[in-house]
Amino acid sequence: MKKWLLCLAFNMFSFSIYAQQSGCNCAVTLEKLVKKVETEYPGFADKTKEGLPYEELKQHLTREAKTADKPGCEKILKRYTDFFKDPHLWVGSNGSPFSSGNSGPAESISFDIRGFQDKIKLTKDPLEGVWSTEGYRIGIKKMSGNEYTGFIVGAESASWKAGDIKFRLFPDGSFEYSMLDRSKKKGRYTMHKEGILFLDAVGMALVRELPAPTASATQLEEKLKELAGFYFRKLSPRTSILKLPSFEYRYLEKIDELISQNRTQIEGSENLIIDLRGNPGGTTDAYQKLLPYISGKSIRNTGAEFLATQTYIGNLEAYKKSLDKNTPTDEIDKQIDQLKKNLGHFVNFSDAGKPVYIENVEPAAKSPRQVVILADKGTGSSAEYFLFIAKQSRKVKVLGVPSYGALDYGNAYLVDFGCPGYQVFMPTYRAMRLPDYPVDNIGIQPDIYLDSSVEDWVAFAWRYIEE
Repeated sequence: MKKWLLCLAFNMFSFSIYAQQSGCNCAVTLEKLVKKVETEYPGFADKTKEGLPYEELKQHLTREAKTADKPGCEKILKRYTDFFKDPHLWVGSNGSPFSSGNSGPAESISFDIRGFQDKIKLTKDPLEGVWSTEGYRIGIKKMSGNEYTGFIVGAESASWKAGDIKFRLFPDGSFEYSMLDRSKKKGRYTMHKEGILFLDAVGMALVRELPAPTASATQLEEKLKELAGFYFRKLSPRTSILKLPSFEYRYLEKIDELISQNRTQIEGSENLIIDLRGNPGGTTDAYQKLLPYISGKSIRNTGAEFLATQTYIGNLEAYKKSLDKNTPTDEIDKQIDQLKKNLGHFVNFSDAGKPVYIENVEPAAKSPRQVVILADKGTGSSAEYFLFIAKQSRKVKVLGVPSYGALDYGNAYLVDFGCPGYQVFMPTYRAMRLPDYPVDNIGIQPDIYLDSSVEDWVAFAWRYIEE
């Protein structure tokens, strides 16, 4: 199971089941997408049990597709995949999903950059000023009602010009951010004493240029690493914190090193806080070294069934070819053989073939007495599975809000479906805990809910765990 929970991370190897064709109008593109989903999406049968709503939508979109232009076609294709309400199923191009349709032309304001800079040199307002982040210089101006507007002063991207509004900051600590396609994303912002403004949902850290921050370059660098990266530190003689912002494969070595380098301090900590806020998942291999510190002697894992399709077989064969020639492939060969023998059916790769299997864990000789895990709406996929198994331990509490909710169908691949320029991101398995324990669009629930009045989650967790 653990080797296949690769949710919310694009697999590097995609396989085209169809030959590339030209001349796909919208009607043909929709037809091919529908065929792909109906025959290869593991959740299709479960999510179309009430057949009428699905058939009505398909007929309606088919009529619209006959006269749709390219932008209209993108919206049609997206409406089709949105029907399934699966975070791991979307249609797009060039590796990116089509936008939600609430995008529009950029809003802009008129400003005199020299006049603005002269004015804010003397400001005492902690947010007004000129800020910089990768690819952008952004001015922040206070508007009426304690609302702030962030506008482009300079941008590397030709999609943005001076004066375009990039985000708005609201008095309650929330923000609304314009993505590249002008769709909106909301989240929470925090202002740090070093002169750094952090927008959590988009992972953007802005450093103040004007007025110049009082923090040194070293202090700024350390704070930026803390906000964006992986770290371990002692909060007190009793409590430590481990920040893990991602479980993606590319960070496996970094995570292993972080845990290994701080093993003595982790084992010597009475309390451990694991911060998984904003962690989109990746692979369950990322947290295996943590299990001896948080688990009992066993973990109840839920199994998964893979839908045997030629596309998935092709992806596995492409992955096998990419491996070093000395890498054993017996397990992959066995799985490919099982899939080929069961095309169109579900396959459980587990030897037991049961919906639940027990994983034995050897507890560490020394480990924290209490563990708190921080999770938010940005905690998804395999990071959610970590929450799922961690909550089985009597010494673990999850603090925060319900997680993202993307765990029922996983191991998603980005694949072509027969029309150049279009791709569909689609899972290959369904969890065997369904339909009894759904997680998609619900999330893993926290043991202790942190409402919007809790501004500093780490401080709250620290107080909670030491009381």
